[in-house]
Amino acid sequence: MEKETSCINAIAIIDYVREYNRGDVSVLLKDLDPEIDSMPDPEGFFYDPNNWISCDVISELYKRARLIFHNEMVAYDIGRYATENISMGYTQRIIVKAFWSINQALKHVQKVNDQLNRSKKVELVKIHRNQAVVKLQWDPGMYVTKDICLYNQGIYANMPHIWGGRPLNLEERCCYFEGAPYCEYHLQWTARNRFHEIYSRFFTSKSVLTETIREMEKDKKIIEQKYEEVNRLNVELNLKIKQLQAMQETGKAILSVLDLGKLLTVIMNTLSNVCSISRAIIMVVNEKEECLEYLYATGFNGNVPNEILKYKVPLHRVNNILVRVTNTGRSEYVPKVRDSSLRKDNIMLIYGKPTSVYVVPLITRSRVIGVIATDAVDDLGVPIETRNMLEIFSSQIAIAIENARLYKQLQEQMIELRNSYTLLGRVEKLSFLGNVAARLAHEIKNPMTAIGTFIQMLPYKYNDEEYRGKFHKIVVEETNRVNNLLSEIMDLVHTKEPRFELYDIHELIGKMVLLISPQSKAKNIKVNCEFDPSIEKVWLDSEKMKQVILNLLTNAVDFTPEQGRIEILTKHNHKKGKNENIQIHIKDNGEGIPPSNIDKIFEPYFTTKHKSNLHKGTGLGLFIAHQNMLDHGGNIEVESKINEGATFILSLPINPSKEFEESKKSIKAG
Repeated sequence: MEKETSCINAIAIIDYVREYNRGDVSVLLKDLDPEIDSMPDPEGFFYDPNNWISCDVISELYKRARLIFHNEMVAYDIGRYATENISMGYTQRIIVKAFWSINQALKHVQKVNDQLNRSKKVELVKIHRNQAVVKLQWDPGMYVTKDICLYNQGIYANMPHIWGGRPLNLEERCCYFEGAPYCEYHLQWTARNRFHEIYSRFFTSKSVLTETIREMEKDKKIIEQKYEEVNRLNVELNLKIKQLQAMQETGKAILSVLDLGKLLTVIMNTLSNVCSISRAIIMVVNEKEECLEYLYATGFNGNVPNEILKYKVPLHRVNNILVRVTNTGRSEYVPKVRDSSLRKDNIMLIYGKPTSVYVVPLITRSRVIGVIATDAVDDLGVPIETRNMLEIFSSQIAIAIENARLYKQLQEQMIELRNSYTLLGRVEKLSFLGNVAARLAHEIKNPMTAIGTFIQMLPYKYNDEEYRGKFHKIVVEETNRVNNLLSEIMDLVHTKEPRFELYDIHELIGKMVLLISPQSKAKNIKVNCEFDPSIEKVWLDSEKMKQVILNLLTNAVDFTPEQGRIEILTKHNHKKGKNENIQIHIKDNGEGIPPSNIDKIFEPYFTTKHKSNLHKGTGLGLFIAHQNMLDHGGNIEVESKINEGATFILSLPINPSKEFEESKKSIKAG
């Protein structure tokens, strides 16, 4: 709202309407201006002479006064009333009165005008003896009406009342509100003799002094009231600041602390700093048992009685205040427990001994999940400020409890998921072992048959040195090969805890190539390995990486045609500004992966092996391989063209980041 005219002008209108409308000013002030309407005391705002309003508001007040009295000249009457009564404003009256005559007052008319409004400039065009011409030049940028002009005419015409004289004659020769560039008033008054003028000067000074003292006394009372109001507002402001700080701290706690006990301790300590409470108890809904049960308490010096810890109250017991608040979702306040209808044998009252009780529902997502009950610090009860704060904080507490519950559920689900993930890995390994068992049996049976044949022939060719040498060489080679195959199978079957260590990746790949050799030999597939000699040991979990390599090699053998080839390549990537990593490329020359399946192959249970009698799969292998690579802080990608084969690229960091190492420790601890 613009500051264009002093509220002194509005006071004149309000006082006039109050005096001549039987004290009713409600129609005058109702729905006047959004800014004024929002104030706690709009009428009090007008009676502060230091306040200013816009010309729009003053024009609306004149308009409403006209409608109330059905008088088009009411603004003139209000001007006359202002000169006869204090409504004009004591400062302005004293200044005008001190001029002791009309002539002197008119010579200072602009000075007086500047103290009352900014809507016009006043020019004293001419003054001679008992005649004067005054010109009012209105500001075209402000909303002024004829009523404001009439009000000024009433002021000028009745100005002599200030010195106890009779009204002067006023004629408006031209009017801004009728098309002229300004308003021009021609004034004429009765001339006073020299003796009366001197007499007026002498007594005016004394009158001004007396009136100044009287008005200063009133001003003193206004200042005292203002001081009390400012002091009260300061207290309220400090409380609001504390509340906002508490809300901020609570918000931080909700975002950073997920342990429910710690979270509630932080919130309740913060609440205690801004609220006058002796004790507080939080009860939450147990949906399975359909009751309220204890969750948290403060104010018992760290020793919450066991009876309260074990306290439960069924949700159908509607005479209980805690249950009632839970069911209705509305707060309840008992100022004096001693004089109330609360059951005095209730466990909460026996062990808590509250003097008053205020119970607030804990609501989140339009659902009551519990209540918080508080007690006052003295016999005066729970202050209204504390009750208001509890209403605000209750939603924060509800969110905190709900978040902590969700976090706990998430932790349980993560543990369950890890267990399921481990189980899936074992299922996939067993599936592979079952698939390869027949070929392994054949691979083991052939050397054992050869060894048996040699043993049967040995008694007859014992003295044949060439026979014995050949026999010894074959037996040692075949026995070692069979033992190696069986050792790798046993390593895969055994479930071990995750363990990251520096490991020779080339040695690991070699073992997996050996393990799939029965399958590759059965199809006459050539497996070529090209290892980067600059790669040393890598930080990894050998069991998980064996599973990844084994799965990719098994798939490669399955999809590579007879007499095909599989290529295994390792290389060291030096990325500037990033962690070093190695890449393992496993490439086959099979049928390739259709583009429509590229984005699906790492999804659980997705497989194309069931479409062929040659291949069988669970659809878990690549999913588990992908998860294992993520566990290493790496990733797995695939490149493929139809009828040209597929290449799986494993990227593995050589030196994992600190964040990755800490995450692995937390997984192991969990």
